[in-house]
Amino acid sequence: MFKNLKITCIKAEGKCSRTKCGDSFTIRNAKLEIPPDQSLCIFALGSILQPITAAIMQNKDGESILDMLDQWQCPDPKAKVIFKIEELDS
Repeated sequence: MFKNLKITCIKAEGKCSRTKCGDSFTIRNAKLEIPPDQSLCIFALGSILQPITAAIMQNKDGESILDMLDQWQCPDPKAKVIFKIEELDS
């Protein structure tokens, strides 16, 4: 079974026209769910896909990548977009 996550943009500075502070999406049962009125930049998704994949896995030792770091930045050099990844209750 996979963990469910909520990913929220907590900071958006610069020339990013695709992501706004407060935009969010969820991962439920390893499926990406984006609200109908929002979009997700492919570069932002690419930058957080590996930590999302690590975070949804059930770890036997109880530690998660989110215990070490829960914020991730998009690599776009002209826009500082930071996402927070949170585990949702089932």
